[in-house]
Amino acid sequence: MASRYNNSGVCLMIPLVCLLAGPQAWAVTDADVKKLQQQCEAVRAEALAPIRAQRTQDCIDQQLRSKGHCERYYTTYGNVAPGPSGAPQQGYFYNLPECKAWLEAKDALQASRSRRGLASGGPDYGA
Repeated sequence: MASRYNNSGVCLMIPLVCLLAGPQAWAVTDADVKKLQQQCEAVRAEALAPIRAQRTQDCIDQQLRSKGHCERYYTTYGNVAPGPSGAPQQGYFYNLPECKAWLEAKDALQASRSRRGLASGGPDYGA
């Protein structure tokens, strides 16, 4: 009778267990998102540094403003800033791989919270 044992049920259970354990195993945390954001901002700062330096030098060379003003003005060049209508305009270099990973993780975290009813990040008073 033992020779007639069919283990096909075991083969079906393994993928099912992996599927059920998957979302918890790959959950994105606030700490993960913060770490990815820091990596993104570091890479962006590195990419923006020569552009900011050139813009600052051009400003100084034109002698329209003081050196201190030019340095302060271009310190944040390339960051997210309000546009003419007041809506934020995309900053530069968010298309770098590190920034894409951060934005995807941020979206995944927000999506996981919205599925749980915690989109705002606060307590779920409906439960």
